Parts: sequence; C-alpha cells; structure tokens
Amino acid sequence: MNQPHIEYHYDTYKPKMSPIWWLKSRRYFMFMMRELSSVFVAAFVLLFLYQLFLLTKGPEVYAAFQRSLMTPKFIAFYAVAFVFSLYHTITWLGVVGRIQVLRFGDFTVPPKLMTASTFIGFFFVSAVIGYIFL
Repeated sequence: MNQPHIEYHYDTYKPKMSPIWWLKSRRYFMFMMRELSSVFVAAFVLLFLYQLFLLTKGPEVYAAFQRSLMTPKFIAFYAVAFVFSLYHTITWLGVVGRIQVLRFGDFTVPPKLMTASTFIGFFFVSAVIGYIFL
C-alpha cells in the first residue's frame, strides 16, 4: 500500500532586529566604530599605494596629485583617518595582553605587563619615526 507523500515546511526562527540595534549599547557602538575604522585605514593605505605608483609617472604628475591632496576634502579625510587609525591601534594594543601569552619556563608574563610593553614599544617606534621625519 502506498502512503501519500506529505511535505513538511519548517519555519526557522528569525528574530526581529532593528538596523540600529548597535546604537543602544555603548559597548556595541564602540565595537562597530572599531570595525568602521578598518575601512578608513584601508582607504588610507590604498591612497598611499596610489601615491607611490604616481611617483613612477614623473614629477609633474606627482606634483599635480600633491596639489589635489591639499583640498579641504582630502584634509578632512586625513584627519578622520588619523583619528580612526589611532582608535584602531589603541584598541588592538589593548587586547594584546589577553591574546598573547608569553611563557619563560614555568613563568608566565602577566597580561598587564604584556599590554604595557606593547604600548611602550608603540610609543618608542612612533617617537623614532617622528624624530626621523620631523
């Protein structure tokens, strides 16, 4: 005897979320800003690579590009990219102590010491680069 074939349709649970759900909590907002910061860092890197490419095209082309970077739009972009890159750097260096475990035999370096050493290294390297270029 043939049984009739019955197809079942299962509905999955789809929670209703607002597109601005991340604005309701400071923690989520700061996380989303950190993710957004990577977009500005990537845009700055691409602009920098394009600038290096234009160096190969001759001094006239490069000088014209340099003049175009002096417009208020590019200056505003550089200011925003700088703030976002600082935020991105500080948040990344702040978690190094939790994700990087350094052991010397039985001794484990405390996470706060790891975090402090990354910030000290960052400021030292930044100071050296600033001294060289300024």
